[in-house]
Amino acid sequence: MDWCHVTFASASGAIAAQRALDGVCPAVVMPVLRQVSAGCGIALRLMPEDAPRARAALAAAGLSGWQCYAVTGTGEGLRCERL
Repeated sequence: MDWCHVTFASASGAIAAQRALDGVCPAVVMPVLRQVSAGCGIALRLMPEDAPRARAALAAAGLSGWQCYAVTGTGEGLRCERL
């Protein structure tokens, strides 16, 4: 896994997640990948080693409607697998 891609059911959920992760781990806002085609169009990019802390922080914040994907590769070789 090269990085994690977290999608959300709503834009407000993505914003709340970004706030919940502040101080927990770095998260970069980005569009949802074509290979995932789920969610509101806004996603967060995380480093793989931060995924367990991020999942715990999102659960502790009471957020729902999010999905985490393992992303490997780039360009035509990009692969996404739901975690």
